[in-house]
Formats: sequence, C-alpha cells, structure tokens
Amino acid sequence: MQDELALQRYARVLDLGAGTGRLTRELARRYATVIAVEPDDQMRALIEDGLVLGGAAEAIPLEDACIDCVFVGEAFHWFDAEPAIREIVRVLVPGGGLAIVSTHWWETGPPLSDDALELLREPYHRFAAQRPQPWDDAFDDSAFEPLRQEQFEEELVVDADTLLAMYSTTSSFAALAAQEQAALFDRVRPLLAGPYRLPIKHELTWTRLRA
Repeated sequence: MQDELALQRYARVLDLGAGTGRLTRELARRYATVIAVEPDDQMRALIEDGLVLGGAAEAIPLEDACIDCVFVGEAFHWFDAEPAIREIVRVLVPGGGLAIVSTHWWETGPPLSDDALELLREPYHRFAAQRPQPWDDAFDDSAFEPLRQEQFEEELVVDADTLLAMYSTTSSFAALAAQEQAALFDRVRPLLAGPYRLPIKHELTWTRLRA
C-alpha cells in the first residue's frame, strides 16, 4: 500500500479521528510531518506526537490540498461518511491517498466469562446506537478510485491488565468519562484470570484520488 500510494519519508500525513494517538505514534516513526485531528478534548490531550488539532472529519481544520495521505484508525464508522469524504478530498493533494485501518480482537482464548462480557459489551452497545450507517457505499460516486482491501492476522498473549488497557483505547471505552471507565474496569478485573490469547485480525482499506 505504501509503495502504491507513493508515500516517502517526507510525506505530510493526517491521522483523522486520532483518538488517543495510537496510530499517530506509528505514523510519526515513518513520516516527517504528522497532523492529528480529534474532536474529544480528553483524548486529544493524550496525543504526544505531531501537530494536534481539535476538529472533526466533517470539518477538517486544514487548508485545501495540503495532505499527501489521510489515515483513519478505528474511527471511520463514527463519521458522517459523505461530508467526511468531501472534506478528505478537499485537503488531499492531487493523487493523494486514504488508508482506513480496522482491527478486530474481541475473541479471547480462553473465553471471558459471561459476566465479564456483559460488562464489557455495555459501552459498545450504548455508543453503537449512535453510529452512522455503513460507509462503504458512500465512496461509489466520490472522487476516489475503487476501494482496495488487504487483510492479515497476528496473535498476542496478554495478561488481564494489558487486556483492559487494550479495551481502554477503543472508541467506546475512550468515550467514557475517566471515573466511569475506572469504575467499570474495577468491576471487570476480578472476573479475569489470564493469560489470554488474542487472535487479531487487521483489515486495511485504501484508495487514492482519481487522476
């Protein structure tokens, strides 16, 4: 993907909907200029790399044609897809790219107890009701080339505390107030044992502006 999007070390890239900056850190290791845009004040305060700006996908606080590639990690499902796509097109240089990263790791081995799963799923279901509809079709009449996808898998072995730390970085849990998140994890932790094996599935969706 990096080669096909012609991204060099000096590229200017945007982490859109940056959350706590997990993807921002990875981008900062690879590219000279990294900008993170995130609407939530608390999550934005945790981003330590790049230029960090308040803003939303539907109103990106950048000038026209200034970004070589927009990256979105675990956030595109929160966007209002059509206006977000228009804004992404606006800030990209001609031929600029878009890369959307999704990671799935809810299954554990051994499985979590039903009580733990019930507590952990509550924030996900609460915020899932607020999500826009699936976004794939929104690209059909856009300025982008057809979407391309790549998938790959890996496996991690983690203890209970690391598992909860991973949950804390997901959008549903990061949206909770700090005290609510801490109280929830205090209830979940006694229900965990570990170590847990996590089969992690990564999906990369990418495209570029039509010539």
